[in-house]
Amino acid sequence: MWFNLVTAGLALLMATACATHVQTTSGADYLARYDGSYTPAAGAVASEVDVQVRQIAAVEPDIRFPARIGLARIERGHLAAIPEREGEAWAALAQQLDGLYGEFVPVSPLIAAMVAPENDKPRYSYTAADTIAEIRRGAARQHLDYVLAYEVSTSNRSKGSALSFADLTVIGMFVLPGRNVEAEAAASGILIDVRNGYPYATLTAFADKKGLSRTINSWQVRQEMMKDASAKAVLELAGELRSALEQLAVKAHSIKPVSAENAAAGS
Repeated sequence: MWFNLVTAGLALLMATACATHVQTTSGADYLARYDGSYTPAAGAVASEVDVQVRQIAAVEPDIRFPARIGLARIERGHLAAIPEREGEAWAALAQQLDGLYGEFVPVSPLIAAMVAPENDKPRYSYTAADTIAEIRRGAARQHLDYVLAYEVSTSNRSKGSALSFADLTVIGMFVLPGRNVEAEAAASGILIDVRNGYPYATLTAFADKKGLSRTINSWQVRQEMMKDASAKAVLELAGELRSALEQLAVKAHSIKPVSAENAAAGS
């Protein structure tokens, strides 16, 4: 029953975009402009930041479909299993797309743990970069092409702000300027290339109060409402992902495939 409702809801949510940004810019083009605008004085040595900028920018988009697209849920700053209701939202998206862009595969926390470096730092001290690295390693072992890393949080009423979502610790939120948001939950994600870390899209979606209101008279009821709100936010995020994939599929035709030599040169 829930799956049927999710499938029907997903069709409605496609037209209600929250916030999506797609990127397919070229690192080579960016650095060409960098070289043309940066002329250090005679004998000057490039600063550490200059070197870092060049290394960071030297990455090319390589978006191709069909693909194996990973789904990585972050909870409390770490890769976690996808809850059942959220999994049904992603399954509904896969059913609607019917292999148009490939297949969706959950990134396994167990597999990610199996391929963690032996000298990896304790998980309690992970930074956002460590968590994304953990996801990319697990996705690589599962031979995934791209991965959507996402977080979900319910609103923090104690702070008195509609945008106080305390659990979005890694991805954060991308909100359009001037947008007035009242929500019970938020989901935010980033679609990245597993091989080179290229960020193809940032997504944010919100679950409003409509359809979630009922008398909260017990801890159990509150927990169920939080699950409903989180699942609804992921349902909207699935709609945002579909929109991003549609845009990327169009752009993919104008992107030159990255050769092994170019990939090695940029790494």
